[in-house]
Amino acid sequence: MNQTFIKINEDITTYVKQLEEQYQHDSSQIIEMAIRFVSAKLEKVKEQFESVPDISEQDEIFYFKNIKCHLLALIQYYYIVQNIETKKPAIPIRKIKKYYLKQLWKTKQKISSNRFYYNYYKSNCNKLDKQFFTRLDHDFFLPYNDIIVDVDKRYTTPMVYTFSNVEALEMTRHYLKKKVKKTDTPQPFIPQKQAKIKWTASKADLIESIYALHSTGVFNNGKADLKEIAEYFQEIFDVDLGQYNRVFYDIRSRKNSKTKFLDQAKEALIKRIKDTDNELFP
Repeated sequence: MNQTFIKINEDITTYVKQLEEQYQHDSSQIIEMAIRFVSAKLEKVKEQFESVPDISEQDEIFYFKNIKCHLLALIQYYYIVQNIETKKPAIPIRKIKKYYLKQLWKTKQKISSNRFYYNYYKSNCNKLDKQFFTRLDHDFFLPYNDIIVDVDKRYTTPMVYTFSNVEALEMTRHYLKKKVKKTDTPQPFIPQKQAKIKWTASKADLIESIYALHSTGVFNNGKADLKEIAEYFQEIFDVDLGQYNRVFYDIRSRKNSKTKFLDQAKEALIKRIKDTDNELFP
């Protein structure tokens, strides 16, 4: 069982590294695909272990405590990071640092509210493993916002979600500490200028253009982060693009032209070229 756990972690680590190399600084794409990959791994181990009727108690505990908790924690961690990054302010760096510090404080508060389980997780204790990580003989119920969720006894234990949440918070804490430390690195001075040119088309059109420019690799020899490009355009045009990655999903789902704005821009430029063919200084 331990070898299975090691193999799963190796597969995930290798895949995420490949994503980081392939998509460079496009964190939204990396997160989205990482979530899919981990989810697929989780589905595979569910079929492999949870359907076995005579699994030993030792294997059952190891599966729920280490494998399922860890995979659920990874999925939750990626969702948390995605939420943090989509709400992050643009510039200046002091605002970014303040934002990360606030998120770090919130994460620590959540950890503190689960201190008993956090200490159990961090100390790798096993005294209560049988109570925490073996399945009950009946279904149980978990509160979720204003509703109660009926949980099937065959597929999980009462504490799996608690410990996966604790592990996700711990990973988030380390992530935010690195982000805060990175903001302490001296940044090059960029003089602030009052924007004189305003973007007057739709935000979706600007987002379509940003993704097109990022895809063609025209900034920093193709090494510029999508988020960096988006924040730069937000700054120079004084516009808030919000969750631009969500808008991109809408663009992808268009039934007609998926590049509506770029098609219009191309047609407008071709028309201008034709109209000015005989002009010396168009």
